[in-house]
Order: sequence, then structure tokens, then C-alpha cells
Amino acid sequence: TCSPPQEKGSTFLQLGSSTEQQLQVIFEVLEEYDWTAFAVVTTLFPGYEDFVDYVEVLTDSSFIGWEHRGVLTLNLTDDPEGTRLRRQLREVSAQIRLLYCSREEAEAIFRAARDAGLAGPGYIWFIVGTNLGGSDQLPE
Repeated sequence: TCSPPQEKGSTFLQLGSSTEQQLQVIFEVLEEYDWTAFAVVTTLFPGYEDFVDYVEVLTDSSFIGWEHRGVLTLNLTDDPEGTRLRRQLREVSAQIRLLYCSREEAEAIFRAARDAGLAGPGYIWFIVGTNLGGSDQLPE
């Protein structure tokens, strides 16, 4: 996408990578560090089904013995305190988590993960999506 020129005669061009490209890079990192056990965590954010399908394509077509520990699809509505969210996140057995959601949802998910003790040492989260940038403020 092109944003308006910041100064006369200049143009800023931002190239975003696709979800598939992001996953390919993440799987290369997982392979490099021999992190073969992982779980997928998504919300109902548009495209989540394609995300899950593509993870399956990457793992099924690989010679690496991936240990896919399942998919947790979160519904963040009607859980203002995050009680259900914390419980669901604790039920995920893998320490490596591939997260697909919106930026706003990521903030709620990471808040719940932190409260549940799942965001410290020993837990590795990869967040995937094409809509995560565009803000000067980063989530904790």
C-alpha cells in the first residue's frame, strides 16, 4: 500500500508479506531450532480457516516429523474478564504457539496469557497476520 508522501517528491511504499510467506519463514525458524511440537491458536478473525489449512499443508508436505498438537479457536466475545480465555490457553499442551488474530485480539490474548503464566520464559509465541502493524504503540 502507498501512504501519502511525507515530503514533496517522496513516496513511502510499504510491502507486506502474505500469511503464507510469514508461515514459511516461521516454519524455517522452527526447523532451525528443532522446535517440532507446536499448537495453533486462532480467533474467528477472517482468514483463520485458511491459516489452519496452510499450517496443515506445510506440515503434511514436510519430511520433518512435526508434532501438531491441535488447533484452539477462541471466541473472545462474552468473556470480559478473560476467565474462559485463560482456561483455554492453559489447556494448550505445546510451548510453541502459532497465533492468528487481529491486533486488538492479540492484546487481549497476550494479557490473558501473561495472567495465566504462559507468556514468560519457556513459552514461544509467533503471531501471524497481515494486519498487525500501523500503530506506534506496541502491545506489552
